[in-house]
Amino acid sequence: MVNLSATEDEWQTDDETGYENPYDYDPNAVDENDPTVEADDPSLDPAEDTEEIAEDEDNEIEDVEAGEEDGELAEIEPMYPSYEAWVEGWFTQVIRRKMGPGGGESGLAWDARWWLYPEVAGRFKALWYAWEEARASDKASAMSNWWIHHLEPHVRVIFDSDSGPMSHAKRDGSFSGWPALPYEPMPAGLRAEHTEDD
Repeated sequence: MVNLSATEDEWQTDDETGYENPYDYDPNAVDENDPTVEADDPSLDPAEDTEEIAEDEDNEIEDVEAGEEDGELAEIEPMYPSYEAWVEGWFTQVIRRKMGPGGGESGLAWDARWWLYPEVAGRFKALWYAWEEARASDKASAMSNWWIHHLEPHVRVIFDSDSGPMSHAKRDGSFSGWPALPYEPMPAGLRAEHTEDD
């Protein structure tokens, strides 16, 4: 049992488990009481193990490089031929939310003519690329990562009925997006300054 009333100098760390000061810990020390550790087995040469691991890693790197040259690592065929097909065949069929009445009123905003909104189209294209990559990934968490880190942030903007790209969309089709942001070309002198900084 640890004595909690002791001062720092009297602190006891020994208990029924035989625990000692962690600062004395040696990760390479062999526990002589451990029945799984055998004494000095000549067949266990750490130098040989290290050489075998190094050879295996070299072979893996060579296999990857050879595969790239031979075209073995060719692109995986996408499930959908385009982002438009993905929006129609996957997004609009899987993503189901309670939509508001439109026209900038409360709730979520959506326009079936999503392709009229350049920002929405651009976001869908990015989502489609990331979705295809996650779908083809060997990682079990890839699709979860896509939902959390790709889909959700984009959907929040796309469906935003306050200031999103389709925020005033109405079923009658009278709204087809906000005007483009005003733009003025950068003065040549200022452009040169920015180029020099790069």
